[in-house]
Amino acid sequence: MDRKRYAPGLLLISSVILLGLGARYYLARMTNLDMAFQTFLILKSGSLEIQSGRFGAIVTQIWAWTAQELGLSLKWVLRSYSMGHVFWPVLLAGLAWKWGQWRWAFVILLTATLLTTHTFFWLSEMPQGLVFICAVYAWMHTKGSVRQLVWWEWGGWMLALWTAFYFHPMVLYANLFIGLFFILEPGKNTDWRIMHLIPMGVFVLLAILKYKVMKLDWYDAAALKRQDAFAQLWPNWFDIESNHRFWEWCSRDYWLLILVLLAGIAWQIWHRKWARAWLVAGWSFGFILLVNVPFHSDMGKQFYMENLYLPLAVFASVPLMFEVLQKPVNHLSGFGLGILSLIFALSFARIIKAGEDWQLRMLWEKQVLHQTANLPSRKILMTEGQAPMDLLKMSWGSPYEWLLLSSLEHPDSARCLIITPEPAKYDTLMTRPDLFLGTFRNYSLDSLPVRYFNVKDRTKGYTRIPN
Repeated sequence: MDRKRYAPGLLLISSVILLGLGARYYLARMTNLDMAFQTFLILKSGSLEIQSGRFGAIVTQIWAWTAQELGLSLKWVLRSYSMGHVFWPVLLAGLAWKWGQWRWAFVILLTATLLTTHTFFWLSEMPQGLVFICAVYAWMHTKGSVRQLVWWEWGGWMLALWTAFYFHPMVLYANLFIGLFFILEPGKNTDWRIMHLIPMGVFVLLAILKYKVMKLDWYDAAALKRQDAFAQLWPNWFDIESNHRFWEWCSRDYWLLILVLLAGIAWQIWHRKWARAWLVAGWSFGFILLVNVPFHSDMGKQFYMENLYLPLAVFASVPLMFEVLQKPVNHLSGFGLGILSLIFALSFARIIKAGEDWQLRMLWEKQVLHQTANLPSRKILMTEGQAPMDLLKMSWGSPYEWLLLSSLEHPDSARCLIITPEPAKYDTLMTRPDLFLGTFRNYSLDSLPVRYFNVKDRTKGYTRIPN
């Protein structure tokens, strides 16, 4: 049993399941928080809406933009956007396979599933960037040496690295890990090591330019400010709330990732590959602290923190595919196929289980739409105290979520509802019949695209639901 007969089937089946989950849960994925907000912006402006300079998000936003350009209904815009997020890793895994890099094809799919739980439903640019940097290395390994690159491939390579960096800042740590892992591979020549040093150097240079030379936007500046916690908490980096939360989540959701990481470390110790063993163990442990120390006491939302932990899937998947499950002659044994099949099955089961909470969240919002449908005013303001915040997780996306959910039946059914922790912020605006109240800014109802959001109630402002 080798990969030529069975591994393509496993890759194909896993890809189909991933696409199927994206189709099944499209509504829960696209009508919450960031995705609801970005969908709203894309439909309102009719253009791509890149946030914080992360232009790599074009690869998924282009799906929603194309759907609205074709005049498709809101339902199909949301379906397209959801499918774009799962099609991206499937496409890159397929390309890696076509390039003859079957190990990288599995690394890409493992990166998209091994740790992914709540981040299947709360989406960001991080997973898009992680699978892309893996695909860049897959292409590099088709060359094997910088001497084999023709002049125009250098330009494409540099552009790809630049794009990978601007998916998400923390893709940097995945890139550095992969580079070091292969530099430490025994028996390789200097050209091989130079080829892996180059993307590491490019990322470091880009990081210096972004964080030390160029002006940061408010989001990245706030993230950088969090690094002050390392000095403030030293030497108490270990006994902090975020570490305790992480291990609690590991025992419940991320135990499979920990097992794969430990298997990679144990394999290398068994084969006396001490440098790589120290790299995987030390890099993973250090990365956990890199995330947990800045977020030591706040932002305890699992979906948000999980997004920051996602590079751990790369740290676990690369040793698994390039050492633990590899036979000496480029074959994947029956045992290896069985292990991978089990990992994918458990990962998909974990995603489905996590989907229950996100489905309940969406159902509660639909229930509110139903319960308030016959009120004199169809524009509603609620406080966080009136909402199940343990289910909602965050309220800032509520105006965009409800606008999308209410408009699914027909553009004329569009409703304006908002949950806010600061109701007084809207006191002077609630009587305005022509406003859509948003979290970050307010919009004239006339500025909304009638094709998707035709708010019919133009006679009354917002009504606050009494406690």
